[in-house]
Amino acid sequence: MSDIKKKLGIRLYQLRNEAGMTQAKLAEKSDLSIDLISRIERGDRAPSLESISRIATALNVPPVQLFNFDGQEIQAMSNAPFEVLELWKLLQGRRSKQVTLIADIAKVILK
Repeated sequence: MSDIKKKLGIRLYQLRNEAGMTQAKLAEKSDLSIDLISRIERGDRAPSLESISRIATALNVPPVQLFNFDGQEIQAMSNAPFEVLELWKLLQGRRSKQVTLIADIAKVILK
């Protein structure tokens, strides 16, 4: 998976969550398939220029925002294995107790 596709996927995930949208809602608003949105977020697919424009419009951000890779989160996640990104996505929006419990389980397993 290319570095830029991975970063773009992480950035799209961030912007979509900030907008309070599910992948289905973003797909509907951008007139793209849920599968395409999912593949872009996973870094499996690079979107066309037309898709970038549609996604940006649906998120109500300028297209250049999709390529703002300055955040520490994006840098860290783009250098991590794919499974780390999947785990991070699973933990987003969970209650503090849930995250703490999962972290405790991980510590036991990794010792």
